[in-house]
Amino acid sequence: MQQPHKHKSSKASIPRPPCDWLIPDRYEVRHLIGAGSYGHVCEAYDRQERKVVAIKKIQRVFEDLIDCKRILREIAILNRLKHDNIVRTLDICVPHDLDKFDELYLVLEIADSDFKKLFKTPVFLSELHIKTLLYNLLVGVKYTHTAGIYHRDLKPANCLVNQDCSVKICDFGLARTIDTPANSSTLPNDENEAQVGKNMKRQLTGHVVTRWYRAPELILLQEKYTEAIDVWSVGCIFAELLGMMKENMSSHIDRAPIFPGNSCFPLSPDQKHASDYRFYTRGNRDQLNMIFNILGTPSEEDIQCLEKEDAKKYIGIFPPRDGIDLSTKFPGASLEAVNLLKRMLVFNPTKRITVDQALSSPLFKDIRKASLETTAPHKVKLPFDDWKAMTEHQLRYAFLKEVQRFHSTVVIPPSLEVANR
Repeated sequence: MQQPHKHKSSKASIPRPPCDWLIPDRYEVRHLIGAGSYGHVCEAYDRQERKVVAIKKIQRVFEDLIDCKRILREIAILNRLKHDNIVRTLDICVPHDLDKFDELYLVLEIADSDFKKLFKTPVFLSELHIKTLLYNLLVGVKYTHTAGIYHRDLKPANCLVNQDCSVKICDFGLARTIDTPANSSTLPNDENEAQVGKNMKRQLTGHVVTRWYRAPELILLQEKYTEAIDVWSVGCIFAELLGMMKENMSSHIDRAPIFPGNSCFPLSPDQKHASDYRFYTRGNRDQLNMIFNILGTPSEEDIQCLEKEDAKKYIGIFPPRDGIDLSTKFPGASLEAVNLLKRMLVFNPTKRITVDQALSSPLFKDIRKASLETTAPHKVKLPFDDWKAMTEHQLRYAFLKEVQRFHSTVVIPPSLEVANR
């Protein structure tokens, strides 16, 4: 099977490697492959294992303790997930100053590209390519869910891809473990069980998933959401994959997310209009408006299933419409592909297809391997309370406990041990 083209840069265009990285001699840094607010990612060669890896430098780790907690969460979750469709942490370099370190180096599996970059390349894919990529993504999502984790930020940039169509899910910084807080006994005495539950619900409805891939129940700030939020995100990614078929999109320049909204409930630009829901929906680029243009407005039954009255009122402001037939948007896609997409992009999460149902779709009948669809041996339980703010000392201690998983000889400074008793 012909595989997606791997983009190759000329030597002159390859970014020069950084010269200030404090990493062990076993790693030979080659060139920069990514950058963001967290720091940089470089391709490197592991002389000990004799293979190419990615090294992610996270700088100013403790500058913002909320972001710091997200970094810790991602590291802790990845250290506990072992699956071929989830990126694996290979090493965490031991910090030079265990008391005062402010940067971390994560050694990760490397991939040829990611979906976001793939969507921008001037190449086309067959439906066989697309369903293979989608199947591999769903297998990874299934394992994640059986481990008791909602990813909450599935988007093209967080789906790594190789030329053989293998897919690896990455970036678990906004993920949540759906389990009782590991250290609930450490909560202050005046925080009872009800308060813990309130905190959990508040954090679950926090900053999750990039707007274009955000499920309606998250947009409307519903508190009791399920793993169906990740299925919606996968559906949005699937739609973009179908846009890579020449039969569906004659030019790669025309490719775009299926729901490219510019604003999102419940943010209002003027507090004077806080109770005027018509003010929120002005303009045609509201995220829900973009969804309703494609799928149609929800039924009264589905609206009544919403938890909050303000969400019901907000939905009622949008003019009723029927949406479109997705087969007309993707005329080159098979009936099986369109039907699966329709079942993923359903407003009501209780009516949305599950991951197991998606894997059983007729679309995958020629490529499905049940032996690959493994489940986690147990639910992931983090060694810290993921639902409670942590001090810098607690965070440092937790980071070093994760480092110890790779370097058992690391001795945590006594000051940090005392702070975490």
